Amino acid sequence: MNTSAPAVNDAGSHAAAAARNGLAGNSPVQGMRHDWARLPGHAVEVWLSGEYVASGIVDQAADDDSVLWLAGAGANTRRLFDKSTGYQMWV
Repeated sequence: MNTSAPAVNDAGSHAAAAARNGLAGNSPVQGMRHDWARLPGHAVEVWLSGEYVASGIVDQAADDDSVLWLAGAGANTRRLFDKSTGYQMWV
């Protein structure tokens, strides 16, 4: 087991990332979500292989939970994430 990489299921590290990205205080970190189709409108954190990728509001998601889009904010454009690639959504 690689002890240098953060644990993917470590809610503490997800909460810390939320605080860094202005999502803390909106709602407590509840956990990883597999039902991406139900996430439009929710604030999420995106993780890949135990590494924080992005935070934002889910703009749209495929009915089959395969992909979702984070809404663009400021200089950031709308982004697509594919579940089969290994991305995880934490709420």
